[in-house]
This record gives sequence, structure tokens and C-alpha cells, in this order.
Amino acid sequence: MKKALFTVCFCWLMAGCESINLTPTKHQLFVFGTLVELNLWHDDPAQSQAAIEQISDTFNAMHHQWHAWKPGRLDDINQALRQGQTVTLTAEELSFLQQTRDLAVQSDHLFNPVIGELVNLWGFHTDDYPILTPPPETDEIQALVSQQLTVDDLHFNGQQLSSDNPRVWLDFGGIAKGYAVDQAMSLLRQHGINNAIVNAGGDLRSMGDKGKNPWRIAIQSPTDWSMVAELTIDGDEAVFTSGNYQRYKAFDGQRYSHIIHPKTGMPVAEIVSATVISGSGIQADAAATALVVAGSDQWHATAQKMGIEEALIITGELSCQATKKMLNRLQNLTLNCQVVD
Repeated sequence: MKKALFTVCFCWLMAGCESINLTPTKHQLFVFGTLVELNLWHDDPAQSQAAIEQISDTFNAMHHQWHAWKPGRLDDINQALRQGQTVTLTAEELSFLQQTRDLAVQSDHLFNPVIGELVNLWGFHTDDYPILTPPPETDEIQALVSQQLTVDDLHFNGQQLSSDNPRVWLDFGGIAKGYAVDQAMSLLRQHGINNAIVNAGGDLRSMGDKGKNPWRIAIQSPTDWSMVAELTIDGDEAVFTSGNYQRYKAFDGQRYSHIIHPKTGMPVAEIVSATVISGSGIQADAAATALVVAGSDQWHATAQKMGIEEALIITGELSCQATKKMLNRLQNLTLNCQVVD
């Protein structure tokens, strides 16, 4: 589904004493084209297992529901919209689409979930990377860019969805994992579990603690996987990274990122990773994508528009910029990072 979004990896810092009353449970799932790791601390192993099974079922259903280019519910919605038909959404689908629309508007459409045709044109609707085919022709790119597609081309009337632009192609690669991680946290709470961390290929959300200790992670470099910094998670937080270094097209000595700038139609190149901390996975996921697209001159303004106070970006030259609030939380930082406020 995305991106899977193809984040800078996080590695676990698992040192610390275990609580006598809580039992650690670790489980791995493979969905959204990436490995999802669930770490739970709970006093009832049977309850933990029941939660994991429900999350697994939910994730697999979402993978089929929201896949951008394989048969499923989203494909049915896209086919209908591109034929000028109206789609009746479920209450859950409507809520998700409205959240997605609102985040796109906040980002000034740098996070743009309706440019699936452009993503497909570049060949990024695939699970096989790197892609070694040539880039699309300039006139093909410009034909789509000239449409100026945004979520404003989606029209809601109650639970009815329509569009008057046949080039709309919904692609939730920039937000699906955030939504999924939020769903996982909600299910865990329903099972009475209040200490957990769900890591979807480096994009994660946590709640509570790891036994007697807070959850701690290491942010890794997008170039050589060395540690950039350590971060202690503060209760219920989502930490998401969007990067342009893992999924790409390579042709004739040129490398093209899978993250497309919706206003130029070209892959982004300047920022190689953006890490965002937020109270929800869906917001952190969309914002991380938007900051990569925004570039080093505009990322901070974009973060402010999206209500993000904690963010860190790294460019291809390994220069680092961060908000003051983010920088104050990082430990053992290995890069010289400029404060932008």
C-alpha cells in the first residue's frame, strides 16, 4: 500500500528491568508490504493473544480494502469515481476519507491522496524495487499536473462520494499505516491493554510503558543505518518517518524517489527523511510525507499548518534541521542539527 511508507527504520532499545506483574508479548505480522511488530506488556497473556488476533484480522482486511492498485474496495471506489459514478460509503470509510481530506488541506495539498494516476505513471504501483525502467515522458507528466488534482475534487453528500474529475485516483500510501496503527491502539484498549508499542516498518505508536521503563527508540540514518539519535517515548505518541531513499526508480545513472511532488509531478530529492511526533498515527503519517515534499525552505511552515510541533528533517547532504521542541527531546544526537522555529 504505500509507501509502505518507506521510512527511516527505528530500532528498539530494549534495556531495562521487567515488571513482576506484567508479561511481555511480542508478535509479528506481515501486511501493507512491511513487517508489523507488536510489543505488549500486560498481565493476561490470553487477553494479549486475543487482541493480537483481532489486530491481525483487521490489518489484513484493511490491506485488501485500501490497496491502491490491486482488486479490492478502493479499486472499486476509484473505478466508480473515474466513470463519474457516485459511491455510497460506510460510516468508517466516510470518517477515514474525511480525516484524509482535512489533512491534505492542512498540508496545502503537499500530502495529496488523489494523485494515484501520477504515482502509477512513474511505475510506483508495484511491490518490486528498485524499478529499472525509464521515467515517463515529460508531456505525460505535465498532462496530469495540469489537472491540478486535489481533494477539492472529491465531493461529499452525506455518505455519498463523487467527483467531477475522471483523473482522480485515490492512493492512501501516505496515510494507510498511520490509520492502521491508530486502529491497533484502539483495539488494544478495548482489550484492556494499556502498555504497548506497534511498529509498522519503522512507523510506530506507543502507549504506557515497557514494564518499569519508558519505551525508547533509536532513529537511524537514511544512508548507512547508523544511529542519528535516541528518543524516549512520552506516553501515547506516534513517531513516523517518511523517506525517499528506499523505494525508487533507477535509470541511466539517475535515481527517482517514490514520493512525488503533486505540483510538479516529479519525484522529490532534497529531503531524504522527515520524522514527526504526533498524538495520532494518521496525522504523523500524512505530515511526514508533506514535510519531505515541502523541502528545506518550507517544511517548518507546513508543519505549523498541520499542527506539528516536533519534527526533524535530514537532507541528502546529511544536514539536519529540527523544531526546538523536537531537538530538546533527542539524546546522543550524532548530526549537527539546526533549530528552526
